Amino acid sequence: MKEAVGSYWLTIIFITFIVLFTGYLCLSINMDKAYKVKNEIINIIQKNNGLDDKALSQIQDYMSRVGYRNTGRCGAGEEAYNMNGSTSDGNGLFCAKIMKTEYESNYYEETQFPRSAYYTVRVFFSIDLPIIRNAFGFNLRGSTKRLFNPAMM
Repeated sequence: MKEAVGSYWLTIIFITFIVLFTGYLCLSINMDKAYKVKNEIINIIQKNNGLDDKALSQIQDYMSRVGYRNTGRCGAGEEAYNMNGSTSDGNGLFCAKIMKTEYESNYYEETQFPRSAYYTVRVFFSIDLPIIRNAFGFNLRGSTKRLFNPAMM
């Protein structure tokens, strides 16, 4: 009887280790994909000097190629985008927000300095375990470099 109880606890420890290891693998794989998607979105926005229709179509092509499908809820002031463009309900594959940079001095005319802005981008990922499914949701944020005369939607 003593060996049966000992093997029971050993089995529980083994199953716990397998679940923790699988969860860590799922988290790291999903986080790696989310980082790659975030970086590619930022690169596309910077190449196109803003988030316009051409940039959105390139982002949608990239996301369909890599099979990215994690969604999340965007915050206040952020525009939610999915595979069909922007959405009105606030849920999307990624969120983007334009942050206009203002010059502090009103001494110079507006035409002397170019308009500039940068974009903040947020993507989502989650732990996707086979039995539990999407247990926890996380997000990643990134921003572009400063864009001069950006194409704004």
